[in-house]
Amino acid sequence: MSAVSGYLIATLLNLTSVTPVAYQQPAFLHNHPSAVVSLYQKLSQFSGSKAAASELLQQVDNLLTSGVELQLADMVVISLAMQSAINYHPEQVEQLYLSIKSRYKHSRTLRNYFFSCTLSGRQKLRTTIKALRYSLSKPSEFEEKLSFIGHASDDEELMSLANSRYGEISYESVYQAFLYRALTSQPLEYPNTVALLLRNLALAHNQIGSKHIERRLIVLIRELETESVIPHLTNGPSVYSYLTP
Repeated sequence: MSAVSGYLIATLLNLTSVTPVAYQQPAFLHNHPSAVVSLYQKLSQFSGSKAAASELLQQVDNLLTSGVELQLADMVVISLAMQSAINYHPEQVEQLYLSIKSRYKHSRTLRNYFFSCTLSGRQKLRTTIKALRYSLSKPSEFEEKLSFIGHASDDEELMSLANSRYGEISYESVYQAFLYRALTSQPLEYPNTVALLLRNLALAHNQIGSKHIERRLIVLIRELETESVIPHLTNGPSVYSYLTP
């Protein structure tokens, strides 16, 4: 097994597990290609066998060769399929990963969307922040400020927003206020994409042990959904329910 395969196994197994339950097409796949919806439904029926894993990977391969222009939601489904198949066909998953990575080598936005779905921990955090920046068409300062934000910022407007909206000035409240301001300052061009990236950001913080920030992000997601800034993408009570087809 190559080093890439070993790394992919460790990374993909660190993602939230896919647990087969009664299938219900989620809102995050509304108006997406039928091949993606079919793959998601296949995941809900995954039996945990080598043959079933082969079928998943074949569907992914068919999707990629069809020429469909993938969006972030499609990459979420593909990453779930890779996660389900990694223990049965690590070499094939490695080739699939490298193929998609190469496919988007000239598109930093799509490449970071893909990495945001497939990587874990601090790499997931870093690439998700980049992806969020690109989806919002923000300058590099956005990425730097979100990565190194603190409660001692000299941004008085941000400090005031954190205090008035969340009742305190702390690292967590400033982080939440920074994102709230960035996402509500003007109408979002890609609200569905932002809604998924916020979930990836919350997962990344979960994986590095930043549970306080994860909880703040979950609250922010619900806050933005209530204000119709981003759409409701999940059918269940958890913001992560789309990860369990």
